[in-house]
Amino acid sequence: MSENLKICSGFRFAGVHCGLKAGDALDLALLLSDCPAAAAAVFTENRFPAAPVVCGRKQMAAGDKIQAVLINSGNANACTGDQGEIDVAIVAEVLAAALELPREQMFISSTGVIGEPLPVTTILRGVESLVESLDDDAFGGPALERAARAIMTTDKSQKTVGIEVETSLGVVTITGIAKGAGMIHPNMATMLAYLLTDAGIEPQILPGMLKRVVDQSFNRISVDGDMSTNDTVLTLANGISGYSLSAPADLEAFEKGLLKVARELSTMIVKDGEGATKTVTIKVTGARHLKDAEIICRAVANSALVKTAFFGQDANWGRIIAAVGYAGVELKPELVNVSFDRVRVVSGGMRDPEYLEADGAAVLRQAEFTVKIDLQSGEDEFTVLTSDLTHDYISINADYRS
Repeated sequence: MSENLKICSGFRFAGVHCGLKAGDALDLALLLSDCPAAAAAVFTENRFPAAPVVCGRKQMAAGDKIQAVLINSGNANACTGDQGEIDVAIVAEVLAAALELPREQMFISSTGVIGEPLPVTTILRGVESLVESLDDDAFGGPALERAARAIMTTDKSQKTVGIEVETSLGVVTITGIAKGAGMIHPNMATMLAYLLTDAGIEPQILPGMLKRVVDQSFNRISVDGDMSTNDTVLTLANGISGYSLSAPADLEAFEKGLLKVARELSTMIVKDGEGATKTVTIKVTGARHLKDAEIICRAVANSALVKTAFFGQDANWGRIIAAVGYAGVELKPELVNVSFDRVRVVSGGMRDPEYLEADGAAVLRQAEFTVKIDLQSGEDEFTVLTSDLTHDYISINADYRS
């Protein structure tokens, strides 16, 4: 965790091992605000939403303020029927009693294996340990690190970001933690992300702001084209800083800060993609409509053939052109150009006459690079961050449950 990480005032953290994972791996996390916080969330669009997602949607619809977030890894509590929601309620009630807070202010998240009943007894044993670790020494630092580790599944590293935002009233802080490495696909990804701030934001403003931020960050990444049942991005604003932001300029500055945190977390997720060795920016420009640019961009970013070529450092631009062509967007092939960083590969829908295969391969040997696809038909553009697809991805997912 970076020494420069900014930790929000008024939030405490804990992470423990309760027995959901083998060995002594951390598997239960708690994020606690010192007062009820305005909340907004964006959830998966998967038609099989996990029980915590179903319950979380109801909380957001009711306009509940949130003070505590409990996250377990190792079990998704998805496809568990009515019992799954009952189990969420049981965990929330026990947590509320332990914290001496209202039940409706408890927010529950899960991530892990789908289709297995939630080991409620195991989790409840861990709740006491979590609450006991929330002492004054747990502010930020190692406690935040433990919470970030406790929500990981196939992640290789924890993901935390914290920044300060200057406003006309004073400085406010935004701290974010996230998990995600596989089943990463727009709308959203197999990830959990929590964006915390000590700024005061009116509850009616937060949902729209968060949706805009998610659309420009977590919804613009792809690892493998699979969408999880548990995806959740939750933001909490507790106002502990004493600065309630209402002026348009202050809200704009805050939203830019929130987007910065979300984008950094999104990038960490792609770089930590299961087995990934490359982080690739796919940028489509010159589209007649924004939707056209998005469709083509996602087709290329999610193509297994394109992603395996990235892994093999094979400058096979034909796979990219094929993905552009099957995306279903009306275009003029004779206008399309493709570049790997600054190396022009395709001009007018054909191999650029000056392109050398060695130059393209040199770009693909880099850990990070950009593929630019210029349609030369308009002014709109769209960008997605993706990764390569490797042998390790297969190995990880072939025995995920073992």
